[in-house]
Amino acid sequence: MEDSAKIIWASPQTLARDGIVALLSQEPDFTFAEIVSKREDIATALLSKPTINLLVIDHAFLDGSPGYIISLKQRAPKVKVLVLSGIEYNEDILSIVKSGADGYIVNEANKDELVFAIKHILSGNTYICTALYLKVLESITATDFGRNGQTVEFSPREEQILKLILEGYSNQEIAYQLFTNKRTILKYRESLLQKTGAPDIGTVIRIALQQGVLN
Repeated sequence: MEDSAKIIWASPQTLARDGIVALLSQEPDFTFAEIVSKREDIATALLSKPTINLLVIDHAFLDGSPGYIISLKQRAPKVKVLVLSGIEYNEDILSIVKSGADGYIVNEANKDELVFAIKHILSGNTYICTALYLKVLESITATDFGRNGQTVEFSPREEQILKLILEGYSNQEIAYQLFTNKRTILKYRESLLQKTGAPDIGTVIRIALQQGVLN
């Protein structure tokens, strides 16, 4: 389809990869512009195809440096990035979160979850699969966030909103689920930033996770 999203898939060549790409190719909402098997070919593929919407990249190609995602986004600022990670991946996931990737999913995920993650990210949201989310929680317990270590009290409605943000829902989608309007959700977000002294909503979520609010 002419108006379908265009994807570059970058991961080492395996039978499993070729199988999942073949399955995903049947989806009508996106097409694979290129399949990349070597890290050094990723930047070239992005630059040669300016209409790419999403890069799916295996964590093995990050070469232990989340900064690689930053460099790729500098070359192609509009491209979304979905990282495929092994279930036993032990690198600091929080640092990858800060690197600008838009989603994280285990490469053992089935077709349905991959399709959901891809569509969710292409719609402007973020996605973290449950398996990696649990690892993020483990990392957060050792990280200090918040205003001088003080406990922040969150209302039940604020907790609801933070959980939905964490799950990748947009402001409009959150408003729909909570039977309110987008403007109200935006006001809640502003209030949460003021209450916690956090620079962004991601930090608010990390504060809430550290305090066990969203567990």
